[in-house]
Amino acid sequence: MKNITRVWIGNPYIDGHFNGTAFFIDAHTLVTAKHVILNRDGKAYGDVFLSNTPDGGITPIQSITLCERDIAILKVKKTFKFNKQDIIFTDTLGIGDNVNIVGFYDRDSSQKSYENRVSGYQNYEHTYELQNHLTHGLSGSPVFLEGKISGVIKAINSSKNLTYVIPIEEVCQELKMEKEVQLETKKKSSLSIKEIIFNEIYSLRVPFIIILALMVGVHKLLFVHGYALQDAMLTYIVFAYFFSKVALFIRKKLQRKKDVSL
Repeated sequence: MKNITRVWIGNPYIDGHFNGTAFFIDAHTLVTAKHVILNRDGKAYGDVFLSNTPDGGITPIQSITLCERDIAILKVKKTFKFNKQDIIFTDTLGIGDNVNIVGFYDRDSSQKSYENRVSGYQNYEHTYELQNHLTHGLSGSPVFLEGKISGVIKAINSSKNLTYVIPIEEVCQELKMEKEVQLETKKKSSLSIKEIIFNEIYSLRVPFIIILALMVGVHKLLFVHGYALQDAMLTYIVFAYFFSKVALFIRKKLQRKKDVSL
């Protein structure tokens, strides 16, 4: 399959080393396991390359987005063409399903396809288990169920003879969040500072107003004849904004867990 590539740290023509597998989901975007492109400090390498691309060449990664799960989204500048039938998703993965993992396990061998079976499920991580462990170069490989991409290889546990799979709906959720961030960033870049501040506070208006009102109420109770409210108002606004952001972040985390459980 031409949409599945090798991932290298460094240029493979010079001193790069093979580190895993990735797969295209559109003409500029690939998915792999996050640990494939992380250094020992937990940061993404700055010189990540692809080989075995649809045109058979070597391509540098233009940008990397590290997701919350063991997922990384890679972007390339070049536009690639491949069979769109190789990029169909399915979210019907379940225990007992027979699947195929397609990828590369070293720097030289040809692309391999391995049959496996879903043997378990970890509810707290929303992760499936495959009954046989694979070689480590296959981290980031797509998992196919009846010819459709159903997940990505997360990790391999040779001592337990297991391989772990993140279901594709988790990947789609991360991609959706990335697009929302990109759209928001693009929108903000065209606004003035005053507009950015206004829009930010407006998006937090409900928790912001509630928290600010509570602070003002407490101030009036504690400083009946003392510290003037107008002297403390700027501080209260800053604190209300901060706690509103925290409340919104917690709400999104809880909503995301709810969506996954559904």
